[in-house]
Amino acid sequence: MTYSLEALKKNRVSTLLYGGTEADRRALAVAATQELDAGLIEAKDAESLERSITSPRAVVYVPDITLIPPVTQRFVVRMLREREERPKLVLGLPTTPETAAQKGGLTEDLRYWLTHSTVDVKARPRK
Repeated sequence: MTYSLEALKKNRVSTLLYGGTEADRRALAVAATQELDAGLIEAKDAESLERSITSPRAVVYVPDITLIPPVTQRFVVRMLREREERPKLVLGLPTTPETAAQKGGLTEDLRYWLTHSTVDVKARPRK
């Protein structure tokens, strides 16, 4: 099942956002916090991301997941698979997931795990 942008803002499914500007991607993370009545935690590096995952009611926004090392990306996949109580992750990408994976900035397992909740921010919503 692939989610619509509105559905992704309203539920706790983790999301991979690409395209548009960093401000556009951040605005969607902020919208998710309002929909879920949660706090926003911005994680720009591996240490802050690992620390923020302990906040199950938060929305954790990573502006550029390609700056997070592969070992931490694999940690995120394990957390998504194994934990029921976890924050909503909103992971940003400056390029397409395919390009990021080809360049080694996005692990294939994380890309695969978020396939159904990947959003091109600059694409027009479907009617």
